[in-house]
Amino acid sequence: MSRQGGFGAQVKIEITSVMTAIVNAKEISFPELEKVLADITAHDSPGGYAEWMDTGKRKMNEFTLKIGWDADEATHAALLAAYAATTPAKFSVSNPDSTEVLVFDGWVRKVGRAVEQEDEYTCEITIQPTGIPELGSGSGYEGSGS
Repeated sequence: MSRQGGFGAQVKIEITSVMTAIVNAKEISFPELEKVLADITAHDSPGGYAEWMDTGKRKMNEFTLKIGWDADEATHAALLAAYAATTPAKFSVSNPDSTEVLVFDGWVRKVGRAVEQEDEYTCEITIQPTGIPELGSGSGYEGSGS
C-alpha cells in the first residue's frame, strides 16, 4: 500500500472549459460517499437490534475548502460566480499524487470569510456535489460524470 502525506491535494473548478486548481488552498475536506439505508427494525427483530436495508440511493455529502482569500484571483472569482449561479459548476478533487480524482457537478452553498488578528484573510467555501460523480484510479466506486 502506498501511503502519502496531505500536501499537494487539489480542488479544481472549471473556468472557460478548463479545470483550474483553486489557489491558496489551506485545508481540503473531501466529500464523503454515502449509501442511504432504511431502518427496517421490527418488534420481533433478533435481540432488539436495529436492522437496515439498502435503499439504492447514493449521495455525496457537502465538503469544505479553506483558502487564503484574494478577490482578484481568477479561481476565487470563479467560486463567487458559482455561488451566484443558478446552475451547478464543474469541480474535481484529487489526492496529493493524483491517483484518485473525483469529478462532479456541485453547488457553492456557503462563502464565509474570516480575518484573525494573527493570520491571513481566509475564506471557507462549502460545496454540495450533485448527481453522479466520476471517480478514477481503482477506488472501488464506478460512476459516470455528468
